[in-house]
Amino acid sequence: MKIIAGRRPALTLVAIVILLGACSPIKRPFPPVSTPPTSELVFTENEQIAGEIMAYLIQVVLGVAGAPEKRQAWSTRGLDLPLDFTMVSRRMHGPVPLRAELMVLDTNILGLSRVLYHYDPRLNLFKGTRDTQSLYPCTELMAIRLLLLQKRHYGETVSIATMIRHLDLFASGSRDAAGEELTAMGLTMEEFRFLKAVFQSEPAFLRYMQHPFIVSTLRKIGVARPDAFTLAADLKASYDQLSDRSRNETEAQPVTVALVPAMIPATDEAESPSGDYTQALKTVRTAIKNELKRRPDLPTSAPRPVFFIPERPVTIYPENADRVIGQLCPTADFTVILMGKNVYRAVFIDPDTDIYPHKRWLYLDIDDVRYGQTDADIETVVSAILPVIAARAMPPSKT
Repeated sequence: MKIIAGRRPALTLVAIVILLGACSPIKRPFPPVSTPPTSELVFTENEQIAGEIMAYLIQVVLGVAGAPEKRQAWSTRGLDLPLDFTMVSRRMHGPVPLRAELMVLDTNILGLSRVLYHYDPRLNLFKGTRDTQSLYPCTELMAIRLLLLQKRHYGETVSIATMIRHLDLFASGSRDAAGEELTAMGLTMEEFRFLKAVFQSEPAFLRYMQHPFIVSTLRKIGVARPDAFTLAADLKASYDQLSDRSRNETEAQPVTVALVPAMIPATDEAESPSGDYTQALKTVRTAIKNELKRRPDLPTSAPRPVFFIPERPVTIYPENADRVIGQLCPTADFTVILMGKNVYRAVFIDPDTDIYPHKRWLYLDIDDVRYGQTDADIETVVSAILPVIAARAMPPSKT
């Protein structure tokens, strides 16, 4: 595969997450900021996956992750623009030069963005109202980015938990937040009204603001205030529920190869993968088996590898790969990460630190699999697991 190798402009995703934290009615006296909201949203399968992808995209559009050559531009673009939702809307629906004042025209994120829009068309500029998707994200997403960008630049944090408790203040026709409420949320009146306009334009962001992966990401990048709510989100932002539970630790195990679909389209509202990526996974699995058969040094008695495939795509990149693979299949002897078309361009993968032989995994682009351009990668996988297969084929030593 190809080696991957004023105040506030910001990603709409981030703003969304912050705003979603305000979802309970106002109560007096105000509850302690550290007290997390009691209600817990249930996300659809598509919303869950979209939120996971959005959490990573937020890092990219704030200049925290992604292509190194674009990070500086993302970290400053729109920083001096006012928090005016009408202004953001006019720019996003206007000529390209106006959009460029709000966001970096970064072709590296197109593949990742398309996968995001697949799971939730509301996050696209056209919002699923046309037969094709726009290349650009929705107005609300870019507005949220603007707010997050400025908050991060000024070293300010918001209390998502408090925002969620005050969700009624973001409803149409509701009053402005009082001074004490603004202070508790970590917002100015300008920021509050800006977010209110964003949420009323696209209420889906009120849900995404409470997505564990987004909340956890906002805390890690210094925008969300650390408290019991963000700590709970950190614990929930996990793939433990998708883990390989088939192993019996009391028995000798064959070599395991994990095939992990990452940031790739699956069927709508389903946990099973689409035909396209199902076929790609089968192609990789068959290629590994066939390459093993061609190896003269494969012991005849050696057990053949077994394959683990999580039941749905996940979001994985070098910064979280150790943790995610550890959650999905901690006993995997090797992991192949299958990414959506051109998604790798939004992920900086350093060949000197992030893939085999420095790690027990590598990344593949689905188009490389589709067009038979993975021979070298398959050879790498087999070369990595062959010594393990041979070792496990040896009879136990007698003492």
